[in-house]
Amino acid sequence: MMVPRVHIKLSAPGLNHLTLTQFGLKAIIALGLTLTLSFWWIGTTIKEQINAIENQTQRIITQTRQVIDQAKITGIDLSDQAIQKIPQQVSFVKQVRERVGFSWTTLLTDLESSVPKRIIMNAVSLDEKTNTVLLSGSAQSLKDLNLLIHQLEKHQAFRDVILTQHANKKKKGAKGQPYIVFSMKVFYEPYEPNDPLSKTMKS
Repeated sequence: MMVPRVHIKLSAPGLNHLTLTQFGLKAIIALGLTLTLSFWWIGTTIKEQINAIENQTQRIITQTRQVIDQAKITGIDLSDQAIQKIPQQVSFVKQVRERVGFSWTTLLTDLESSVPKRIIMNAVSLDEKTNTVLLSGSAQSLKDLNLLIHQLEKHQAFRDVILTQHANKKKKGAKGQPYIVFSMKVFYEPYEPNDPLSKTMKS
């Protein structure tokens, strides 16, 4: 006589699901620990870089202060106010450099060759911003004054002559002869014979 076999499950229901859940939790914990370690390592690296940058900045500040102190000893001002004035100083230096080649001797020589004998020059000045020569003097007659203007316009180095003012005067004394006082301005550019542009300056 055969005895029937009976299979009875002694394990609690849902044990397989519990095992899977435990495995999942372990995986999540492991991933969390990995991320934590990664963030800690990244944070430590960034902090080291920040500390290095701060140290470099501090060294640069210290070196800058030393340079400023040494400059003060030698009479050089490196303050913020002085640095802000550098563009203006550079502009001024450029203007001075452009004027290095200017010769008063050449200007007076050019004037001497253009001024008639009956004209007396009292003052000659130069407006460096516009390359304009300012002239003031006296002429014995209006004809002499017109001759002066004509001679200046004719000269290669002068152009755009403008008579700014003129007035009739009379010398002191009963027999004082009349004369004309005047002031004018004229654009001046030294004539260079070898410069091909000089030939086209006059129209």
